[in-house]
Amino acid sequence: MQLNFLGAMNSVTPSGILVDTGKTRFVLDYGANVEHSPPKPPMAVDKVDYILLSHGHLDHCGSLPVLVKKNGCPIISNNCTKELTELLLLDSVKINMIEAGGIEEAKLPFDKHDVKLTIKKFVDFKYRKPLSFKNTEVIYYDAGHIPGSAMILMKNNGKTLLYDGNFNTIDTRLLEGCDQDMPEIDYLITESTYAQKEHPDRKSQEKGLVQLVNETISNDGVALISSFAVGRAQEILHVLDSYGIDYPLYMDGMARQAAKIINKHKNLLKDPRSLDKALEKVTYVVGDRMREKIVRKPCAIITTSGMLSGGTVVPYIQKLHNDRNSSLMLTGFQVPNTPGHKLLQTGRFVHENIDVEVKMFVKRWDFSAHAGKKELFSFIKDINPEKVFCVHGDDTIGFADELKQKGFDAIAPTKDNRIFDV
Repeated sequence: MQLNFLGAMNSVTPSGILVDTGKTRFVLDYGANVEHSPPKPPMAVDKVDYILLSHGHLDHCGSLPVLVKKNGCPIISNNCTKELTELLLLDSVKINMIEAGGIEEAKLPFDKHDVKLTIKKFVDFKYRKPLSFKNTEVIYYDAGHIPGSAMILMKNNGKTLLYDGNFNTIDTRLLEGCDQDMPEIDYLITESTYAQKEHPDRKSQEKGLVQLVNETISNDGVALISSFAVGRAQEILHVLDSYGIDYPLYMDGMARQAAKIINKHKNLLKDPRSLDKALEKVTYVVGDRMREKIVRKPCAIITTSGMLSGGTVVPYIQKLHNDRNSSLMLTGFQVPNTPGHKLLQTGRFVHENIDVEVKMFVKRWDFSAHAGKKELFSFIKDINPEKVFCVHGDDTIGFADELKQKGFDAIAPTKDNRIFDV
C-alpha cells in the first residue's frame, strides 16, 4: 500500500489520507480546515474509488462534496454519520452564503445541490463486519468518539493498517469507550490531538459544571452552556440529567437537530434509553421571540457553537453579557483566535460587529471526546504496531519523537514528506 497524507500534518485540520493498493484507491476522510473562512479542503486528489469516512465532524467530512463532484465515488459510512454529515454540510453552505452575502459571492467549493448528491453516495456499514474491495478487506470498529464514529482497519497482502480517526478509550455518559479487541496491527495512523496533555478527572468536571449551573440558577441567573452540536451537547445533557434536573432546561441551535438524529440510532449509545429519558426534561427553543422570553427567568440553556464563533450562543451573549448573576460555560477546547479563546484571554466577546466586555462568570470545562495523553500512549503500547504515523495534532513531530524514545518506529508526515510505501 502507498499512503499519501493530504492534510492534518502537524495541525489538527483538515483530515485526509489517500491509500493506494495498486488496484483500489481509497481516501480516508476528507475534511475541511474549519479555522479558515471559508473552510479549506485538504490537498487535491484524483481518481478516487471509495471514501472511507470515520465520523461526522467537519474536520473529517467537511469537503466530501469536492471529491464526490470530481469522482462520483461511494462513501462507506453508517446511517448516523450520514445524517450528521448532511446536517453539518448544509449548515456549512448556509453559513458561507450568509458570510459571502449571496450566491454570486459564495466561496465554498460546493453548494446545497452538491451536498444532496454527496449524501446519495453513502453506503451503510456494520461494525466488525468485513467489507471486500478487490485485494483489500475493510473492517470498521467503534471509536467511542461521537455516535457513529469508527476506526478503520484495512487488510492488504498480509499486512494490516489501522486508521483510528478520532477515538476515546474511556466511557462517557453518552458512549462506551472504543473497541480495542482487534487483530494484530502492522501500521497505525493515529490522531495526536491531546498527545501533550492529560485530561482532568471527568467526575470533577461533571460536579463542577453541575454545581455552577445550580449556583447560577439560585442567584436568579441564566446558566448558558456553549457546546459543540454533535456529541458534546448530548453528553452535557446526560451529565445534567444524571445529577437531577429540577429547573427549566432548554436546548437551542443545531444541537436540537443533532439530538434528534442521534436519538434515532439508539443502538450506538451506551444506554439506548438514556437520551429519550434526558430529552424529556428539555424544551427546544424556536425563534428569537422565545429566546427573549426564556432569559427573563432563571434557567439553563445548552446551545451552539462550542467556540462562540457563531450559532445561537451569540444572541444570548448579547443579551446577558452585563449580567453578573449569569454564567457562560464553555465545554470544549477553544482553538486560538476563535471568539471563545479570545474571551478567555481578554474578557471580551468579539464576533463580527460585536465587541463587548463580558461580566457574566465565564468558565471552561474539559469534556473532551478524544483520548488524553495517557490513554493515547497506552492504546499504542497495547497495539504495538510496526510503524506509527502521527497526524491530527498541533505538535505531531514532538509526539513522534516521544514515541521513538519509547521504542516505536514513528513518523509525523509533513507537506515535504508525506508519501510512504508500506
